[in-house]
Amino acid sequence: MIRDVEDFWASRAAWVADKHRYEIQHVTSVLEAYNDVPNDAFTNASARKALNIAVAAASVVGVKPDPHWSDVAAHLHIPFSAKDGHHLDFDESVPHDIDAWGDTALPALAYPSLDLPMSTEVRRSDFDYAMGLIERSRQEPNSMGLSPVSIAAAALGDATTAGAWFQRNLTTHVLKPPFNVRTETASNNTGYFLTASGGLLQNIVYGFTGLRIEQDGLVQAYAPVLPPPWQSFTLKHVSLRGRYYDITVRRAADGKPELVRHAL
Repeated sequence: MIRDVEDFWASRAAWVADKHRYEIQHVTSVLEAYNDVPNDAFTNASARKALNIAVAAASVVGVKPDPHWSDVAAHLHIPFSAKDGHHLDFDESVPHDIDAWGDTALPALAYPSLDLPMSTEVRRSDFDYAMGLIERSRQEPNSMGLSPVSIAAAALGDATTAGAWFQRNLTTHVLKPPFNVRTETASNNTGYFLTASGGLLQNIVYGFTGLRIEQDGLVQAYAPVLPPPWQSFTLKHVSLRGRYYDITVRRAADGKPELVRHAL
């Protein structure tokens, strides 16, 4: 299955000789209002990560990986504004001028499944740029977009913003009575919207804890955060590779959040 996924992405990447890079053309952006665009940042970053996973997986099972996978991964274009120091949602040739909530998918680059490597400075610039795009939108929040913004803020150590965006799950009218069924937006009845519900869980499990599942196991990629009103929370009976934990994020004596693992 991994081989077929990588063959697909490698087949979709076209070499652009004059720019010395691979590009993926004709996709619907993760920011769905933009259709048939080149070089969607989240799509290309996801393809690159998948290609690198395939190379690593091949070595584990003793299979020679296709060298084209590594070549595409190394040279696949991730749109970036060198002048402003932040990533772009898609190719710089595409006008970013549609008012579609929240008018950016850049916070999803910090999502646990991708967690695009970047410096702290670029991560902050990405977030500030994304916030500017979101704030100019006149659209009501889409519940799928709440957790990426909160997780991106948590990765920056911004507990106040991370908590505020988590809280919007309760205040933006995407939980419908009488059973609090989650819908896609405040104004439609597309429910039960599992994408956003899964995001809510990932917001807690990965965003507030700062944990990521890596080759070495469950690692502390970022410092944990607690929204200002919170004193602690515990993830009960977490199972990973045959071991079980309770994982608590709590305020230490100095008021700063700390993460404690209790092996079961």
